[in-house]
Amino acid sequence: MKMQGKTVIVTGGGRGIGFGIATAFAREGANIAITNLNEQGLEEAKKALEGYGAQVLTVVADGADERAVASAVKQTADRFGGVDVVVNNAQASKSGVLLVDHTTADFELALHSGLYAAFYYMRAAFPYLKRAKGLVINLASGAGLSGRPSAHAAGQAAHSISAARKYAAIFFFI
Repeated sequence: MKMQGKTVIVTGGGRGIGFGIATAFAREGANIAITNLNEQGLEEAKKALEGYGAQVLTVVADGADERAVASAVKQTADRFGGVDVVVNNAQASKSGVLLVDHTTADFELALHSGLYAAFYYMRAAFPYLKRAKGLVINLASGAGLSGRPSAHAAGQAAHSISAARKYAAIFFFI
């Protein structure tokens, strides 16, 4: 088991792609912390992940809330003794809305749940990741690479998340 004794935080880990990622790490022996905006799906996901022998912490945390993210990271580190990997997976957006129809609230949803959340998790986990020589995996929509007329906010947030990853990588080596 490649991840035995390592701890992984997966945002949006209660379902979908995040749950798939958490499952892959659980199969490799990692301790898992999964976060979600609400409790829906977290307990079911926890039971499934524990079926692979993983120790699992569930945390209700809105990635757009800096304090909630700091608390989620601290709870994880306190429970498992550190953090080795952060997977920034969760992001919400209004897909299918053209630029001229986007509201400021639509744009802020994508930025706060994606870019800001990734920033908050990277910053809060930095001391643990630095000590563990850990890593950050930031997922973002393909709309950030090619652009789509109906994914304006999600595309801009995704492109920004990609850039944030590059700058964070430089910082981790300082």
